[in-house]
Amino acid sequence: MITRNNYIRIIILACIAAFSGVVCAQNTKWFKKARKAQLNIITYDAAGQILHSTNGFFVGDDGTALSDYASFKGATKAVAIDESGKEWPVTCIEGASALYDVVKIHVDAKKPAPLHIAAINAAKGQPAYVMPYLSSKASVPLIAEIDKVENFNERFAYYTLKGKTTEKTTACPVMNDDGEVIGLLQMDASGSQDQCFAIAADYAMSLKTSAMSATTTDYRELPMKKALPDDAEQANSFIFLVGTRDTALYLSYVDDYIAAYPSLTNGYTMKAEMLSAKGDYAAAEEAWNAGLKAVTQKEDIYYSRARSIFGQVQAAAPVPETWTLDRAIEDIDAATAIAPSPVYTALKAHVFYGQRRYAEACQLFIDVNSTNMRSANNFLYAAQCQQMLGDTTAVLALQDSAVACFTKPYVNEAAPALLMRAQTLLSMEKYREAVIDLYDYEHLMRNSLNANFYYQREQAEMRCRMFQQALDDIERAAKMDPKEPLYQAELAAANYRFGQIDEAVTAARAAIALDDQFPDAFRILGVCLRQQKKEAEARQALQRAAELGDETAKSLLNP
Repeated sequence: MITRNNYIRIIILACIAAFSGVVCAQNTKWFKKARKAQLNIITYDAAGQILHSTNGFFVGDDGTALSDYASFKGATKAVAIDESGKEWPVTCIEGASALYDVVKIHVDAKKPAPLHIAAINAAKGQPAYVMPYLSSKASVPLIAEIDKVENFNERFAYYTLKGKTTEKTTACPVMNDDGEVIGLLQMDASGSQDQCFAIAADYAMSLKTSAMSATTTDYRELPMKKALPDDAEQANSFIFLVGTRDTALYLSYVDDYIAAYPSLTNGYTMKAEMLSAKGDYAAAEEAWNAGLKAVTQKEDIYYSRARSIFGQVQAAAPVPETWTLDRAIEDIDAATAIAPSPVYTALKAHVFYGQRRYAEACQLFIDVNSTNMRSANNFLYAAQCQQMLGDTTAVLALQDSAVACFTKPYVNEAAPALLMRAQTLLSMEKYREAVIDLYDYEHLMRNSLNANFYYQREQAEMRCRMFQQALDDIERAAKMDPKEPLYQAELAAANYRFGQIDEAVTAARAAIALDDQFPDAFRILGVCLRQQKKEAEARQALQRAAELGDETAKSLLNP
């Protein structure tokens, strides 16, 4: 039995088949209501120039709307105009897919009238109603037959529609018989006018930001602000990955975080620390104070403020009179009184060092190393304190402890401890031990060493009579920095000790060519020429060294 509704459907489908295109639908009571959900969206670039005018529509009474991705690519701003001509700002991107050319956005509109998304995918052969764009004079939707339904991501539909339409309808809603939206209209990329497509609206609704959205191409090509992920940890990571290059954008994300998670500490500390770094100390104080009123973990607020005060004072920034190292210590003590932590102890040690309270700072660094924050760096900081106190023996003992935090073969993290201990050993004239550390350091840092490193090691090797190693090192230094006369002069001296007089003369002359006011080079040249039995030239070189103030050269002229 054919009912009236079935009869109407048969007639509609017959019309579609006959005209092979889009026709006007006459029996859509939901049209006027659906029209209220439609939007004309205009996107702008950073210079304020219009990029695109496109379509969209509300799908949520909170202002959530859908549109096409391509129109938002490169846009820094967008506005949405509703059926009544009212203009509303697009505040953020809630989700995006370049592959399927769809974005979910938030429009700051009052009482939007959203479309209802169909719970069930449409089937092949069913009619699909294409809502005309807002400026169109059409008073009814256009109708096309669903020619193909392809599923992706298990449950979402991608529709191929048989019918003709224009690019002006891109991102217009595609409806079913019941006035529910099933997708967003898309054009045939091949330019065909015989078919168009629709991406499932429920797929667009499933899009949302995550922490990693800050790094993906889909989102990076949309300069507009993004919605924060709906999980606090994800939102925190998202803000971190966005970075602080655009200060205003960063702070807007932090404000959103505070609004979403007012009882969590991170928002207040991120905001205050950024404002402090900018030099806006009054606003930073307001953020910290707001946090102290709102959160239960107040120790994190105190620690954040103490760290910022210490950092700004150490950087010699023009801070307020109240921003002193004593106040930083007060905040650290307040945090410690609530929940003791080695992190707070370590910061207090650094503040004490900044106040030149070296003995107290040293003890605190050692105290930290009795906790789960034990590290080589804490021993090195303590050693630095002892160095300021002038206790070289204590310095070496602490540096030994720092190196002992690692085992051979050493990892790169051991490099600072090895270098610092080597420098201490050199100052104590323990050259052979220093050279051992310098070789271990070289093994770790070979690709970043400069000529001066090899010169310094050559000096130590000479002191402990490691002559071949010394010659190798000074040759390397001279090759790395051939314009430094000191290295050429030292190369000449090393060759002289090896009895390689010709090479010594060449190096000495190279040093003089680089600096004709360098007495050491003339003295070495004179000594070498004397070895070659060239007394006249030797005396001339020694005379020049003496004129430049070299006392040894004077004695060599008057044996």
